[in-house]
Formats: sequence, structure tokens, C-alpha cells
Amino acid sequence: MVRSDLFKEINHTKLQGISVVLCTLSMLSNFNIGKFTRVIPLKTLVIDEASQIEVGDYVPIFSAYKTTLRKVCFIGDDKQCKSLFFILEII
Repeated sequence: MVRSDLFKEINHTKLQGISVVLCTLSMLSNFNIGKFTRVIPLKTLVIDEASQIEVGDYVPIFSAYKTTLRKVCFIGDDKQCKSLFFILEII
């Protein structure tokens, strides 16, 4: 486990062989996460509680990872998915 305050201390060679990274959506917007995503490209994104996230919060993630991101899975309560349905219509 790597806390965000330790991002600068992690050597990229320690990331070799890692295929899964668990973090929050806001953590993917952290400037220092690039150190990880250069070594472990973001290809699949699973978003839990998707209906609880504002539509605009997805834009930086989709923009930042548009060259590597191939699949997105939204998980959420169908009774709370108004913002999610808006995103799916755009995609």
C-alpha cells in the first residue's frame, strides 16, 4: 500500500509486475499519480458508487487517460443513477 504522501519516495522499479491499482477517483486526478500510470497504464477503470459522483468529476480522468483507457465499468444503485445515465448517453 502506498499513501499519497509517499508518492515521491516510490522508485518506479518497485512498480514492475503490478497489474492492479486500487484508488479513489480523486486520487487518479493527483498530479503525482503519473509516476505510477507511466509504468502501469490505466486500461480498465471500475468505478464503484458511480451515481454518487458528479458528472464533471469524470472529465479529468477521461481526458488524462484517453490514450490508454479502454474499458470503464460503472457500478451503482439504479435508483440513484441520474448522473450516470447522462454520462452513458454522451459515450
